[in-house]
Amino acid sequence: MLRTALVALLVLHGLIHGLGVAKAFGWAEVSALTKTIGRPLGVVWGMAGALFVLAAVLLLMRSEKWWVVAAVALLCSQVLIALHWHDARFGTVANLLVLLAVIVGAASWNFKRHYTRAVDRTVEATAALPAHRITEADLVALPTCVQHYLRTAGVVGTLEPRNMRITFQGSIRSEGGPWMPFTTVQVNRFDVPARFFWMDATMKGLPTKGLHAYEDGHATMLIKLAGLVPVMNMKGPEMDTAETVTWFNDLCLFAPGALLDPRITWSAVEERSAQATFSNGGITIHATLLFDAQHRLVDFFSDDRYVVAPPAAPQKRRFSTPMRDHRTIDGRLVPGYGETIWQLPSGPFTYGRFTLRSIAYDVSF
Repeated sequence: MLRTALVALLVLHGLIHGLGVAKAFGWAEVSALTKTIGRPLGVVWGMAGALFVLAAVLLLMRSEKWWVVAAVALLCSQVLIALHWHDARFGTVANLLVLLAVIVGAASWNFKRHYTRAVDRTVEATAALPAHRITEADLVALPTCVQHYLRTAGVVGTLEPRNMRITFQGSIRSEGGPWMPFTTVQVNRFDVPARFFWMDATMKGLPTKGLHAYEDGHATMLIKLAGLVPVMNMKGPEMDTAETVTWFNDLCLFAPGALLDPRITWSAVEERSAQATFSNGGITIHATLLFDAQHRLVDFFSDDRYVVAPPAAPQKRRFSTPMRDHRTIDGRLVPGYGETIWQLPSGPFTYGRFTLRSIAYDVSF
C-alpha cells in the first residue's frame, strides 16, 4: 500500500510540474503561476517532472536505485519552488514526503550492500573451486535411505554444488504476534559453510529489512525498520549454533548433492530415517532426516537449535521443518513448501511459512 501511494505521489507531483512547461512555452494559460517563466527554466520544469515520473516507474519495477532519480528530481523541484515561492510553495509539502521516501530508499539500499558484498565475495571464492560430478560410487557409504533420497532427488550425474541461490515468499511471526509477510533471497556456500539471507518484510504496515549472516562459524541477525532504525541486533554463541543448524537444514532440503560432504557423519535410525552429525568452527550439531515412501525428504528436526528471542534467555528447543509440494527444478527434486516449527512447552508453534520461488546452483552473478 505504501509503495502504491508513493508511486501515485511521484506521478502526480511530476505531472504538476508540467504546468511550468505549459507556462514557459505558451501552451496554455496557467493562472496558478503568475510569474513569467522563460523557456530555459521551462525545460527544467519539464526535466523535474519527467524525473519524478521515471522514479515512479523504477519504483514499480522494484529497482533499488529509484531513490537516486527521485533525489535529483527533488533537488530540481525545490529550486524551482524557491524561485516561484509565492505560487508554488505548497509543492514543498510533497517534496518533504518524497524526501522522507528517498531517505528510506537510500538507507535500505545501503543496508543491503552488506548482503550484496558478501554474496559477491562468496560467488568469487566458489567459482575457483574444482567441480565434482556425482556418481553412484559416491553414495555407497551412506545409509540406504539417504542413498534412495539422493537418487530420487536426481543428484547422480550432476555436479556437487559449490553454492546455491534460493528465493522464498512467505510469512513469519513471533509467539503471540501477527503474521508478517516477506520475500527473501539467500546465497549459501558449502565448502566453507556460509549463508547470507536477506529479507524484505512488512511489519505493522511499515517496510522492514533483515540480514542474517553466517560466516567463519559466527552468525549475526540485524533487523531494521524501513532499513533505517534497528529493531533487533543479535549475535553470540547461541546464534552461532542456531545458524549452523539452519545452514545444514538448507543443505539437506535444497542442496542434496552437498550431503556427500565428508564432514557429515551418518547413522541409520529406521528404514525411512537417518541421523546426521555435522561440525564447523568448534560447533557440533545433530539432525534427523525423515523420508516418505517415495524417498522424498519430508521432515528435518534437530534438538540443537536455540530459540533466540530477547528479552527471554536463549533456550534449546526442538526445531523441525516439515515439507511438501515437491517439484523438479534444474533436474533436482526439491520441496516447494515448508514450515518452521518450534516444540515449545505449550506445544508445537509454527513461526514460519515458506514457498519456494526459485533455486539455482553454482551461480556466478
